[in-house]
Amino acid sequence: MQGDGEVLFLGGVGEVAVTLGHDGLSFLPLHPELGSSCLSSIGLLPKLENKIKFSDVYAVELLDEGPVCGPWNTRIVVQGKKNSEMHRFAVHVITRSRKHPSQLVPCEYLFGHKDPETCKSLVEHLSACINNEQDRPKNLMVFVHPLCGKGRGCKNWEMVAPLFDRANVNTKVIITKRAGHAYDTLASISDKELKKFDGVVAVRALDILEALRNAKDIRTMG
Repeated sequence: MQGDGEVLFLGGVGEVAVTLGHDGLSFLPLHPELGSSCLSSIGLLPKLENKIKFSDVYAVELLDEGPVCGPWNTRIVVQGKKNSEMHRFAVHVITRSRKHPSQLVPCEYLFGHKDPETCKSLVEHLSACINNEQDRPKNLMVFVHPLCGKGRGCKNWEMVAPLFDRANVNTKVIITKRAGHAYDTLASISDKELKKFDGVVAVRALDILEALRNAKDIRTMG
């Protein structure tokens, strides 16, 4: 449906005309006056954009039939029935926090339609576009410093680990037990084993980041 518009229902906004382009999904509210004077569920998102770039999407999820909330304090009929149960899918993205623009945070766009095949087709199309991006990681090595963040290193990882699962990214998690653990691990691993990973993630302490940088320098010189 690239270049063509499809009318969907977007949670917190109402009916929108959705268009798929080569680099993302854009939408235009059909009744902007309904949501202009009220808070909506999507207003809780870090930032509402009228275009979702494929590069910002980490997962697309087909959901069971259920409610999709419209703008508050409105009684509107959507696609032949009141704003209630409909077939749904979610687009999960990473965007910048409103309060702290330097921080990246996850958010969700919830779309609905009366026809399940429309939702299924869009999910398949969006998933194909995302999977075609060559630089998306599939396998990551994760170092977790248990004492970082006032001793919340493992808890912090537990909070973000579901995002990797939802994005179908495999992770090998290593809980560091001593100073230099990350450095020793990367310095000792074979090139063949290292090539199985698309990247390394540190959760998060300065000594781990320094160890990763130093280990990378060693592998580069070797």
